[in-house]
Amino acid sequence: MESNEPPDTPSITGPSPRLPAEPHCFLSRAAPFEPPLSSTTVHTWDPAAAAEPRPVVHRTPVRSNRSRRRAEPAGRPVVPADARLSADRAMRMLIEVIDRRRSADQLSVLFTTPMIDLVRTIVRNPPPGRRLGFAAVHRVHVVYQSDVSAEIFGSYTRGPRMFAFAGRIELAVDPRRPGWTVTSLRVG
Repeated sequence: MESNEPPDTPSITGPSPRLPAEPHCFLSRAAPFEPPLSSTTVHTWDPAAAAEPRPVVHRTPVRSNRSRRRAEPAGRPVVPADARLSADRAMRMLIEVIDRRRSADQLSVLFTTPMIDLVRTIVRNPPPGRRLGFAAVHRVHVVYQSDVSAEIFGSYTRGPRMFAFAGRIELAVDPRRPGWTVTSLRVG
């Protein structure tokens, strides 16, 4: 075991006195994080005191001039309600297919054929967070791009973690599927 004491070295005298080098010590005592108990203090646990509720301190809320909901920018058109509903429904169905709670064939109403093939590939090679449990959609956002297309993005939770997805929906891409369909997709 090494000592914290420097070894006995003769002092060097001369025009440039040098300090003796201290040896490196890799083991040291842990710093005290709590004050030591005095011999007169006895700590006991009182379950009745622990069960008593602490008094609630009510703070006055800080008011802001900003509104809670963001308004759309002046030049951007409002997203139609059917686009929002289609995007939300499509992402919920997607998450259920990835979790294998639903068949990929059921996506044909809201997804194009190439996107259904992509989802089947994702199902065959499960995402890395799959072992955390079932997934649940957290938020879906829709941003209007033009009269016939919109960008979608959002998040879903799997256990304690949060994951993201993004894509694009277009209106009436396939005449056999009227309405909004997912034409591009990225799942994280």
